[in-house]
Amino acid sequence: AQARFSQNLLEQGSDPTSEKLLSVLRPASAHVAEAFGINEGENVIHLRTLRRVNGVALCLIDHYFADLRFWPVLQTFSHGSLHDLLRDELDVKLTRARTKISARRAQAKESKLLEIPNMAPLLCVRTLNSRQGEQTPIEYSVSLTRADMIEFTMEH
Repeated sequence: AQARFSQNLLEQGSDPTSEKLLSVLRPASAHVAEAFGINEGENVIHLRTLRRVNGVALCLIDHYFADLRFWPVLQTFSHGSLHDLLRDELDVKLTRARTKISARRAQAKESKLLEIPNMAPLLCVRTLNSRQGEQTPIEYSVSLTRADMIEFTMEH
């Protein structure tokens, strides 16, 4: 399955936007290292984006990349589709390898960014994306999505 957040929303008649809040190189935490199969503390690229739909904050996403060769291009990302940038600038087409969904309550900083009450319910969606036709993980992301604005449909 392709990872197509923006495209899916456009097909529904919505107006999705994405803005970069953060882009840094940082040591991989335990859960990021485990996702990539690397050692904790190895440098990874970390981007944080805020997605809005029709002007309303929907989700806060932490994107991680272990391949530091992507850094010069990823630094240029400011808005739009991150996956389109990877495809257009690096010829990297991503496909979804794994999705884990859980629920939790919003913490103060997340509440402020998502414009919701503190402790509001969030869906935590952890995804692992690989280059099409390959097994090696390229992107690991953790999305905190407002539970009051989203419905997931999984077709098998």
